[in-house]
Amino acid sequence: MIIAILLLVLIGVATGPLLAKVRSIALRRGIVWLVLAAIILGADFAVKDAEPLWRMVAICCVLLGGMKGLVYAEWSGSKSLSLHRYGIFAFLWFGMDPGSFRVTRDGLSWKQDIVIGSLCMLIGTFGAWLVWAMGWRNILVMFVPMSLGFHFGALRVLKGGLRAAGFPVRTLFPNVMEAQGIGDFWSRRWNTGYSQMMQRSVGRPFGARFGQNAGIMAVFVASGVLHELAITLPVRSGFGLPTLYFTIHGLLVVIERTWGRPLGKIPALLAVALPMGWLFPPDFQSEVIAKCLEVFDFVKKWQGA
Repeated sequence: MIIAILLLVLIGVATGPLLAKVRSIALRRGIVWLVLAAIILGADFAVKDAEPLWRMVAICCVLLGGMKGLVYAEWSGSKSLSLHRYGIFAFLWFGMDPGSFRVTRDGLSWKQDIVIGSLCMLIGTFGAWLVWAMGWRNILVMFVPMSLGFHFGALRVLKGGLRAAGFPVRTLFPNVMEAQGIGDFWSRRWNTGYSQMMQRSVGRPFGARFGQNAGIMAVFVASGVLHELAITLPVRSGFGLPTLYFTIHGLLVVIERTWGRPLGKIPALLAVALPMGWLFPPDFQSEVIAKCLEVFDFVKKWQGA
């Protein structure tokens, strides 16, 4: 099973440099999306008998590899990365901007990223332990410390390490508390690398053909489908809820654009947080998120051994 997943990840990653040579943009995009669909189906079949948590991990790894290939095929043209730099981009970074690995720079700041990231990891780990110890299983209560430790902690430390090596990567999760609206949250505050990828591969093509609002909705609907693959497919339940979550947020972004002003910080954060049970359906909460907390069971048993 592990070998099959690794092969599928490699296929997804290799798709980028191979298809970057295809001159027709439409043909290139079509093939990349077909390859992405094929490797996800292959991953789901390979882990069909595994526990939901491990199905999620496997499918997400393959999905990430496929998206790396997708974004590189979109980005590359007259530009390209050497093999080892593409490997760093594909396997050592969660962002989606290949251009950050084209050249290295001297004197990049990185120490603050290590300090802030390490602090967030410590606070997030303590928070997750507290949630485990108290038996709290509300989705927001579980998600916040885990997100703090990974999204704002581990990925910030990783950013610092890459900047220390000379790669000018940017923070993927800037301060969400500064979000001024739904559009600002999803485009500039939450997983900016993913946002860039979706704009490049979905939003701009649809927007150029059908108008900007159509491009916005295409991005959010496509995001819903991709999250279905990572969330509902592993647990085999809750289908449609992540897509509904992102579709509603897409409509809110269109409303903001129509009004000509953002909804505001508090409404935006509430719109993200309150329906989180749609993004993470009940079975995913119990079979994946809550299961992640069981790492503390293992630590407790190990300490008592």
